[in-house]
Amino acid sequence: MEEIVRELESMDPSGAVVDLVLGVDVSSLSDEERLTLLVVTRKVMAALHYVELNLVHEIEDTTEIAMAVHEPEQSVVRLKEYSDVLGRLPLCAELLRRGEIDARRLKTIDDRVIHLTNPELVARVDQAMADVAPGLTRTQLARRATKAVAEADPLGYDQRRQKAREDRRVVFVPLPDGMAQLRITLNALDAREAYDVLTQDARALVKDDRTTDQKRADAFLDRFLGYGIDRKVKVHVTISMETLMGLTEEPALLDGYGPIAADSARELAMHGPWRGLLLDEYHRASELSRELYRPTAKIKEFAELNAGGVCSAPGCASPIQELDHTIPWPKGETSATRLKGYCTWHHHQKHANHSVTLDPDGTLHWVTPQGRHYTTTPHQY
Repeated sequence: MEEIVRELESMDPSGAVVDLVLGVDVSSLSDEERLTLLVVTRKVMAALHYVELNLVHEIEDTTEIAMAVHEPEQSVVRLKEYSDVLGRLPLCAELLRRGEIDARRLKTIDDRVIHLTNPELVARVDQAMADVAPGLTRTQLARRATKAVAEADPLGYDQRRQKAREDRRVVFVPLPDGMAQLRITLNALDAREAYDVLTQDARALVKDDRTTDQKRADAFLDRFLGYGIDRKVKVHVTISMETLMGLTEEPALLDGYGPIAADSARELAMHGPWRGLLLDEYHRASELSRELYRPTAKIKEFAELNAGGVCSAPGCASPIQELDHTIPWPKGETSATRLKGYCTWHHHQKHANHSVTLDPDGTLHWVTPQGRHYTTTPHQY
């Protein structure tokens, strides 16, 4: 058996790599070798999905395909229509062929360009996403692609936003074991505010064995039945002064969601309190500092703005739940750029068995127990 070394992760998928993946006895590997093989396997799967799209694109008879692969023909028809992505986003599709992004990430980008009618604008987004997609998770990529589309076609983006409002709905989905889902599609601002209200309701409930998700579900039912308590929630939207003044249609940023249309942000600014945020030359939030361990409300707010409202751990897009002194206080100062926001899980992991260091420019370095190195940077507005 060929030795499983980390250098395999940088190889392009090939027949030899497929043979290696299929021929390995997983139980005989170390944890580090298993992780390497997992990375390699995902690259192979991505490359094979590229081949599948190519084949479906070239075979005209969808009935023939459906019968051969034992799939409903409508599913095959949808896959054939989607296979146009290879020509629509050639640079990102090439990343799929090389295994640098997976099928879901390519679909995430395509979902956001599918309604762009100008091929030049699609090509602009394709180029922008090809430069960054390999290093982003699907959620991060969705936000970056949404922003790229909004920047490429700001007026069209707002028109699509208005049309998308017509798709708001509630869908009942049966689940096993006596359960069901209510899927609610809303305007992003309304959905974020409703979610935050339910989160406050959940936190106000008595401490018991229920998880936060379970309490949030119970709080939703209480509100729906008319037992809810009036609450005020704070929704952060960051908008440039130029957009606020109507000089540009650059999208604003809704914490925990991503880019929203300029008109939505301007409308929100008319009805809610707002304050100025000074950016440095890298378009990152500037810092406020003080000499105490516990940050002020303003420092907490700036620390969250510095991270774009999401967890600072590599690849995580969960909302910030806790702030952490990367360098333990008092050696590490309590300031907006020295404090880093995390979800509860990654805050725990940071203190458990991961090494985390911070550069003067705000770049955060995580080293895992296996010695893998990842970085995150402050949010760029």
